[in-house]
Amino acid sequence: MTVMDRRAMLGTFFGASAIAVLGLEAASSAALSAPLSTMKAPPTPANNLVQDAVVVVRRPRRRVCWWRRGRRVCAWR
Repeated sequence: MTVMDRRAMLGTFFGASAIAVLGLEAASSAALSAPLSTMKAPPTPANNLVQDAVVVVRRPRRRVCWWRRGRRVCAWR
């Protein structure tokens, strides 16, 4: 059995992936053009479109500094 070099391996990989992409493209276009076998029921209108709002109150953030392991650390808190 012969050893494949990098160029031959990449060529085989990209060739196979290109064929797979073309096959998926052909299958998806055939699936889109196929008629539906059953009729779908029309969508029902939603009864309650208004929902209660959720209010989240956050404290204002501020930048604080402190000492950690002998070094000054500043961050938003």
